[in-house]
Amino acid sequence: MATTLKDFLEERAAQEAAEREAHQAEIAEWRDSVSRLLAQIKDWLRDADPRGILKLKEFEWEVNEEGLGHYTVPRLDITGLGSRMWVIPKARFTVATAHPPRKTAPERAIGRVDLTDEVRRKTLYRFHGDPDDIWMIDDLKGSPRVFVRSEFEAALMSFLK
Repeated sequence: MATTLKDFLEERAAQEAAEREAHQAEIAEWRDSVSRLLAQIKDWLRDADPRGILKLKEFEWEVNEEGLGHYTVPRLDITGLGSRMWVIPKARFTVATAHPPRKTAPERAIGRVDLTDEVRRKTLYRFHGDPDDIWMIDDLKGSPRVFVRSEFEAALMSFLK
């Protein structure tokens, strides 16, 4: 047990480094999943907005998650028409459950990404699928639904109004 600030800092730094090393593969898998989600969203936007009315900005977002420590993951900001929506990865670990399609029972989500403008929020939950991830959107107005293009467009329009 550390008795000085110097000892405490050294112990904590060593713990964080060990935690990062132990979870490198899990963090990389989560980053890849978020990257695929953002690529899908950008594809939908390129198709729906060929004039570029909406501006996209992708950058690295820092997350500090219990069990994984500090890591970065891609984030997407969408602005235009005087409004904005952010696609913000929140956590690889979550307690949320939903009933993914073609599954016999509810499952615990394996990731959470928020669609938000800081006032309103719609939550995306990730589940393993075959062969790709299944993302479901929860707007708290009913049961979570599969996150497809029409769901994304409805969510984005609700933020841009």
